[in-house]
Amino acid sequence: MIKLSNGMYIIGFDNGYQFGKTANQIFDNGVYTMGKVEPSIQEHSLKYDRKYYKVGEGRAAITEDKISDENARLLTMIAIAKELSLEGVQKADVILAVGLPFSDYGREKKRLIEYYNQKPMLKYEFEGIRYDVDIRQVFVFPQCYSAISPRLGNMKEDYLIVDIGSKTTDIVYLKRGLPVESKSVTIEKAMVKWMRQIQGSLQVQYGKNIPESEILKVILRQNSFLPRVQANHVRDMIREQIHGLELELEEREYNLDYTNIIYVGGGAVAVKNFSEHRPNIAYDCDIHANAKGYEFLAYQIVKKQGVA
Repeated sequence: MIKLSNGMYIIGFDNGYQFGKTANQIFDNGVYTMGKVEPSIQEHSLKYDRKYYKVGEGRAAITEDKISDENARLLTMIAIAKELSLEGVQKADVILAVGLPFSDYGREKKRLIEYYNQKPMLKYEFEGIRYDVDIRQVFVFPQCYSAISPRLGNMKEDYLIVDIGSKTTDIVYLKRGLPVESKSVTIEKAMVKWMRQIQGSLQVQYGKNIPESEILKVILRQNSFLPRVQANHVRDMIREQIHGLELELEEREYNLDYTNIIYVGGGAVAVKNFSEHRPNIAYDCDIHANAKGYEFLAYQIVKKQGVA
């Protein structure tokens, strides 16, 4: 979150298919509608438009379109509340900075801005605290490119940026700091699909329905309750998935041996843990990188406008 001299706040929100991320916060993206029934506890509870919701308890199902219902708005309200709470602020004018997959950016940008502009005045309660938010402006930026935007000034050579998300992987080719659109693409290889395939394989091999959370612990090299043989199965499969991604990059004529490559975001951890390390490959494992990049890019715009 960036506070401007006029009192407004720039808040970046990376609305992923597994987690919602701001520059400082992360939460599950599940939304459960409770209607008129007040939740038993205030944690994760949202009250908006005379309805109660539980937000941030588990992952929502992956859909083709995030803006066909209210869920993206509800998640954005949580993201704003979580950032404002760090400053003890409950009433604010906000410049919202969000993103889209690189290949969807040109096609979907206008629709996303219109979605947020439909209801810019948001009055709601999150975890029992009242928030009064006015979204004054909406900026939309391409994912992956945003994640490395703060360092573009120092990137004088050619780079391949790979952002492995929950649903898709964005691949952006940079030439002297500028994206080459003809060599940039979004592909359908990503963490949620990989974990589903691992779950299916574990079910067939061991007759166990293993939660995604336990599989993710193994991928992140955290303590897990999985027996060693099952944990090793997860490790072998994630190596296969990452190798498959690398093969697809090579098929698209990206040279993995001689190109500067930066893996960014949460998926960078998996690649760092389970792929061959090369001197030309770097890893930025900050899961908040896109949200921070959205704020950085929005700030550059408002600074040029003389608002900052």
